[in-house]
Amino acid sequence: MAHLAELDLTTKGGEAKLRALLEDLVEAYKDANAGCRLALAVWYGKRSGQEEQNLLLLYAGPPRETFDGSERQPLFWKAGSQGPPFARVHATSLDYFLKRLLLESPDLRSYFENFEVLYFEKDLLDEQILQRFNVIAEPSGLTKGWYIDAVDYAKYTTIRGLLGRYGSLRPDVGLVKVEESADFEHCRGVLHAEIDKGIGRWWLPQSPDALSGTASYDDYLNGRPGCFLFQGGALYRILRFEVKTAPQYAAKVLQKRRDDRYAEVYLRAVRPSEEPAA
Repeated sequence: MAHLAELDLTTKGGEAKLRALLEDLVEAYKDANAGCRLALAVWYGKRSGQEEQNLLLLYAGPPRETFDGSERQPLFWKAGSQGPPFARVHATSLDYFLKRLLLESPDLRSYFENFEVLYFEKDLLDEQILQRFNVIAEPSGLTKGWYIDAVDYAKYTTIRGLLGRYGSLRPDVGLVKVEESADFEHCRGVLHAEIDKGIGRWWLPQSPDALSGTASYDDYLNGRPGCFLFQGGALYRILRFEVKTAPQYAAKVLQKRRDDRYAEVYLRAVRPSEEPAA
């Protein structure tokens, strides 16, 4: 069985092992609270060589007007060990934490010292919490929306109708524009997909190798190009797809691709007169 010395935070390998143990514990807590959803898990106050680490858990659910820091969990619990290293678990409700955060309570300071986010559910978190914990799950300028195939484009009579059909669904496509014409008629951009990375969902560049098999690309190859409808009501017809090696795009995305290859899409705005007829 691993010894605490093997998890020395002064080494990258030791820190990675300790992070994996903490992530295992977070997974257990995700399933342990009926009626509550784990919104955020933060490893804070990281210190080299200490046998006890600190874990903050924020839950969406019934309010808790206190922090429960009484649980001290062994991190090798799966192996039945009751020895070090341990995690001191501080848990409370999301609403209570946000209330204290807005009041700038000094007793929250320790949670922002040498911290690392291990898990998050972005849809549950207030903007203030996202900013304070540096949770950045999407690149600047990302536009999110839905792919509309030719059948649905013809079925629904207006953009309002399309928004009524798709607006309540989770967006399935993202776009970061890299070029737009002066009249806003044409644009092109880097395609993005929402990826579950275990600690949360991130909007990352669409893998060119994964284009094949997506409805938008397959319809395009088969001569049935559809449209992208973006939140807010912008509707674009798909003109073509292109895979481009573009190292300069690293500054526009949340996580650069190792091979610098990106999937681009060329679009033309659909004007009201081009909306499907009733």
